[in-house]
Amino acid sequence: MISRVEGEPGAGVAVPPGEVEEPVEDESTRGQRREDGLRWFGDFYFRPFLWAFGKSGISPNVITILGMGCGVVCGYFLAVGNVPLAAVFFALSGVLDLVDGYVAKKLDKVTVFGSFLDSFSDRISDAAIYIGIAVLYLRRGEGIYVGLALVLLVVSFLISYTRAKAEGIGVVCKSGLMSRAPRFLVLGIGLFFNGLSPWVLKGVLWLVAALSLETMVSRIFEVWKGTRA
Repeated sequence: MISRVEGEPGAGVAVPPGEVEEPVEDESTRGQRREDGLRWFGDFYFRPFLWAFGKSGISPNVITILGMGCGVVCGYFLAVGNVPLAAVFFALSGVLDLVDGYVAKKLDKVTVFGSFLDSFSDRISDAAIYIGIAVLYLRRGEGIYVGLALVLLVVSFLISYTRAKAEGIGVVCKSGLMSRAPRFLVLGIGLFFNGLSPWVLKGVLWLVAALSLETMVSRIFEVWKGTRA
């Protein structure tokens, strides 16, 4: 018996009688599972915050704007060299980013504008944080890390743009190791543990840059495959 139709991965591979064929999991599905897993982790450990905001009746859009504000404040404290305080506002921004979607679903207030505002605020927060990192290293005279922060800014925007554009033409685009959720988690580790050594944040920036480039290339390739089908 032939396991798959022509054109699918593994087409023409015979499956012995009596054996059940396991579904093939593509890179896009794995990427979505990683992102969902990280969001579950955040939901679990920040459940008290989620419950409190859900009971308060605050509009999800207000929470989204508060999260964006915390991201901007994080960028400011990075720019002036106060990394510990920047890490605190970075974490608050992350918590609020988790909470807004939860509250929207809990209160049945999921809207198209809310989705747009969430994406818009994510881009503002990302820009503020990466520019803050760039200014931090500019003040320290470490030009290579100024450039690295600006590369991260551009690549993070391109990753999001690629996914949005792909979904606009009907192509699923969620592959890669460094979507926003894992990128946010790894950067948070770098900010919180930077006090141990300045090389912690520097190492994290190199790691995020490498995996972000992998994600961007992976998504471009995924769109190329999707448009050929």
